[in-house]
Amino acid sequence: MKLLKDIRKILETQETKFTVKGITSFERTDTGDYCNVPKVLRTNIYDGSITESISDEHYRSSMNISKFGPSSVTLYTYNLFGGKSKSRIKYEDVTILNTERS
Repeated sequence: MKLLKDIRKILETQETKFTVKGITSFERTDTGDYCNVPKVLRTNIYDGSITESISDEHYRSSMNISKFGPSSVTLYTYNLFGGKSKSRIKYEDVTILNTERS
């Protein structure tokens, strides 16, 4: 198991795929059955070296990163009517799948 500071550093500085405990999506598996599977998320770096957003694996939905705290990352997004929604992901709930290097 990685230390929380290692998980934070990976999420903050590298494009990586990861899952979060308790976040699932209903998808078709390799056997053809449908069931809840862990939802794969990814970090996105656009201009520079700091991660700016987190999206689902297929870039269909994303949230911007407000800050990387000592125990969690704080996210935000705006809805169609301009309302701001916030969320938080605890590092202890994150499982790193792989790291993509440019």
